[in-house]
Amino acid sequence: MARFRSGDREAADQLFSLLYPELRRLAAIKMKAEGSQHSWQPSLLVNELYLQLIKVKSLPKPEAAERSERDQFLQFAAHVMRHLLIDHARLSSHRITKIDIAKFETLEERGDATVQEIDELLEKLASIHPRLRSVVEMKVFEGLSVDEIAMRLGIAPRTVARNWSFCKEWLREKLQAA
Repeated sequence: MARFRSGDREAADQLFSLLYPELRRLAAIKMKAEGSQHSWQPSLLVNELYLQLIKVKSLPKPEAAERSERDQFLQFAAHVMRHLLIDHARLSSHRITKIDIAKFETLEERGDATVQEIDELLEKLASIHPRLRSVVEMKVFEGLSVDEIAMRLGIAPRTVARNWSFCKEWLREKLQAA
């Protein structure tokens, strides 16, 4: 990880080889949320991620000692994947594939929103508090449990549960208004 953070391309190759199954799992979760008409497959998303990450000259050192570098890298990778999918959707000449908002776990009422609309909502949510966006991204896009999110963020599971409850209600209201 240290060599990868410093921009060593060989280390990037080794890291991707080691983490490929986990990256593929993350990509599959993200692609499932995209719907069946999406033109990409999870392996292509991982390849696009690799191409983006080798462009990065260096990455910052881990931000929190209680989180492993592996977890931070996977969180960063999930973030980059989401942006790759958004960019791909924006470049698409046809209507953006819809995401079933029911993917936001226990939302009782169903509605549809595009990838761009979801990203805009997440940006607004982050303006309330950046952690709220992180909770939604980890829960929905990475498929993590409340305990896993709490461990990654270094906060109590109860705090994550409260944040998640707030986010679901906030998203429901915003989507119904739209």
